[in-house]
Amino acid sequence: MKLPTGTVLPFLAWSAPRPAIRGEPDITTASAQAVIRAAGPGASCDWFKQPVDHKNPKVGTWSQLYCVNPDKSAGPGSPVVVMTPGESSLYSAISSGRGYSFLENTTMPGLYAQSLGAATVVIEHRYFGGSSPYDGFDSETLQYLTMEQSAADLVNFAKNVVFPYEDTKTSVASKVPWIYFGASYSGTLGSWIERFYPGVFFAFHLSSATIAANTENWYYYDTIRKGIDSYRGDTSCSLALNEVSDFVDKYLLASNRNETEVQALKLLFGSTFPIEDDDFAYSIATPFRYWQETNGYHDVLDMCDAIVGASETDQDPVLGTIPASVVNYAAYFRMNFRDSTCTYLDTWGQEDPLWCLNTHNPWNPFFEARTLGNPWRTWYWLLCNEPLASWATGAPKESPLSIVSRKIDSQYWQKQCELHFPPENGQKYGSSKGKTPDTLNKLTGGWVRNSTRVIWTSGEFDPWRATGMSSEVRPGGALPSSENIAVFLIKNAVHGDDAFSTRALNNLKIKVNPEVVKVQDQAVALVKKWVDGYYAAKKPQA
Repeated sequence: MKLPTGTVLPFLAWSAPRPAIRGEPDITTASAQAVIRAAGPGASCDWFKQPVDHKNPKVGTWSQLYCVNPDKSAGPGSPVVVMTPGESSLYSAISSGRGYSFLENTTMPGLYAQSLGAATVVIEHRYFGGSSPYDGFDSETLQYLTMEQSAADLVNFAKNVVFPYEDTKTSVASKVPWIYFGASYSGTLGSWIERFYPGVFFAFHLSSATIAANTENWYYYDTIRKGIDSYRGDTSCSLALNEVSDFVDKYLLASNRNETEVQALKLLFGSTFPIEDDDFAYSIATPFRYWQETNGYHDVLDMCDAIVGASETDQDPVLGTIPASVVNYAAYFRMNFRDSTCTYLDTWGQEDPLWCLNTHNPWNPFFEARTLGNPWRTWYWLLCNEPLASWATGAPKESPLSIVSRKIDSQYWQKQCELHFPPENGQKYGSSKGKTPDTLNKLTGGWVRNSTRVIWTSGEFDPWRATGMSSEVRPGGALPSSENIAVFLIKNAVHGDDAFSTRALNNLKIKVNPEVVKVQDQAVALVKKWVDGYYAAKKPQA
């Protein structure tokens, strides 16, 4: 999942999950009022009542928080543009203090609203932020966190919402065209809605969506490798990174593993506390997670400059001659990433700077924080339960290059499902009951699509590109565009880059990619053409 650099999540102390459904939220609470203030003076926020289980209303109801901005709306009968921040809170999606808001034209939904004369809506995803049926999250209470239930939430909302400035259902999807925008996971969710509820939403813009899940997504790091080469204009950094991973794997994957050598290797990278091999391998790969964050690829490119900027080897009494690439990478990791790797979490006074990566301790607070406010837990449930999986791994042995250790495999990620979600009252997560990514793809159709009025976008160097509509592994190559489907591969773009407008990038002091602007303009023109056709068809014939 994506989180802004430096974010400190509002984790609460561990508490046992309550099986009871949460009470009706109070719009006057401090957290709700913070959302209202963030939405701005022209917007309205409210709760929308949803069934906990759309297949069985007897289970009960809960309330989902949303905000609507009618500022660009042309009045009754105008379109609605909606998005959900997915695995992030509503507040994080609309707080203009971050430089952008999905209620404004600093983002793609706002650009659509500006062009169409539409209202913009941002609705919080179930079990994220303050919108949850339960306060505690375990294998029992999370049974209703599925993409199927989440898709039904948004469909029910679009069909039945009465906005605070209306008296009746004048803006529901049966009366005006609703345009859905989603990026990353929310784009994936939109693809489910488009498949299982055709006709409810009029058009979709799905950016960086995972369309076909898999078990080992080694393309994740390999796409980053290709992006590094392209941005730098040479292969020096990716080859150096491959030399680092080869050096690490020489010890971690040795058939005659030498404990003294392995400990010396870990100490070289600053692992002064005990750490298991697989956790160590992932810890030194964590710098690459910045690549998919907004403008985060610069962090990786800065690291590259440091790695290839010196050529002195080192001599170690245990490891012998250490290549310059390894010396430089280890030094850069120690100085820039080791102590910050776990600071995006409340550390609970943990002494080890890599404590959150300890997947061999079931009592690790990272696995035990089961309360509302832990988005990592709920996000991991979707990976384990659906299962979306698509675990980012090292390249297979037959691939000559891998910028991360091959010790990072799908088993490393899958085992964490059991740590997060042990059985509770007989309830388990989906992949523990035999569900696989192939099971999910069979249900959703995977790459086999028969879509109507859908825009698919992906960055050329988006690490999730291979799971979408691109040519890497999709049978038959990239999905072709047609009259009702537009597929854009955005040159020099990364993950969800088209979600932000030029205005937002200027606010964030981020260089504008003209290729992104070009695709945004084309997308707005295409959706306007579709919407104009909708209203033209509604006009009485002379």
